[in-house]
Amino acid sequence: MLIKNLLSDPDYGRSLRRRLWLGAGFLLVGIVGFVCWFLVVPDSALDDHARSFYLGAASGITLAAVVLLARTAYLLTHPAARKKAQIEETDERNHSIAVKAAAFAGGFTFFVTTALAFWTVAVPQGAFRILFFLMMCYWLSFLLAQRWLTYKL
Repeated sequence: MLIKNLLSDPDYGRSLRRRLWLGAGFLLVGIVGFVCWFLVVPDSALDDHARSFYLGAASGITLAAVVLLARTAYLLTHPAARKKAQIEETDERNHSIAVKAAAFAGGFTFFVTTALAFWTVAVPQGAFRILFFLMMCYWLSFLLAQRWLTYKL
């Protein structure tokens, strides 16, 4: 739903073509992950957890990209399915629910990250820095989105 909201366009065909590009980009990221897993990971000193991350992340991203590409290609070539999907995606109630869910998830993530930052101060600084970076990314993205939407709407 997030991808649909980010790539929404009054011209539904254009929105679907943008999703094809996004799917191709995800597929490229997944392929890069597999290339790293085949070429970099075997000769590295990474532990098993890190090695598994490369394979798992590359597999998940690649699978998600293939599903996105297949669904989008299906919608582009089947008018009845396209019309049904367009009605569902442009429904204001569904859009309102998605916006409220994203706002809740963002706020919840920020507060959980803040609470975890208190705990990570007592452990190695790397974990605290990552959480602090995530909190700053949230606030920066919120402020930039707010500014952009103020001028756009």
